[in-house]
Amino acid sequence: NLRGDLRQALNLLVALLPALLWIVFSLYRERAVEMPRQRLAAVAIVSALVANAVGIPFVESVFQPDRWLPLGSAIERIIGYTFTIGITQELLKYIVVRYLAWNSDFRDRYDSLAYCAASAIGYATIVTVRYALNGNPSPDVVAAFTFDTICIGLGGSFIVSFGLSEVRFGRPFPLLQALTLAAAAAVSGAGVPLRTGLVNASFSLLGAYPSPLFGIILSAVILIGAGVVIGFLYRNAEREAREALGSE
Repeated sequence: NLRGDLRQALNLLVALLPALLWIVFSLYRERAVEMPRQRLAAVAIVSALVANAVGIPFVESVFQPDRWLPLGSAIERIIGYTFTIGITQELLKYIVVRYLAWNSDFRDRYDSLAYCAASAIGYATIVTVRYALNGNPSPDVVAAFTFDTICIGLGGSFIVSFGLSEVRFGRPFPLLQALTLAAAAAVSGAGVPLRTGLVNASFSLLGAYPSPLFGIILSAVILIGAGVVIGFLYRNAEREAREALGSE
């Protein structure tokens, strides 16, 4: 019916909103700089295609976490989602950036951050669109899920971006990239059960009630925390590089 069609259209718009904002405030602004990053759109599009054709179907058909993880303990769910959803999406996003942009389009460390963020937006958009179109949920639920997915996806990609930048421009120890991928997978995987647990937890004296606000707060904390830590590491790496050049 018309009402159902309007709800689905609104859900789709909500799911696409982060990608639209990224196009306006990141991709479009690149046109104003002297040497814009050329492959941001390509990285985002390929990441979306990989998510739709490989990442999500692989998790759903091979790992099937929704069939066995929801009944596990909190620790089991964190570990399980880390080694299913977390490692799959972070590894795929890493591969896209590594083979599309790393060799020719990384001119400084912050290019890694921009390209990994583009990959996160592309991958997460497919996740949110599929959720919005499956079962006709209410727009406020789609909005909360979209916010959570984007924040956690960006947080993981920020971590991976530091590993990529150090491999390209620094002198990292051999396992740095693997460790950043593992940390990103842990963030992405743990975010799923922790967010679900907080959404369904009670912080009210009047009794238990579900609230997406707790999940939104957790997702924002994950994104801000990852941004602060990775920002510090980027600045420290830049400082060490300048000091190394000054001592030569």
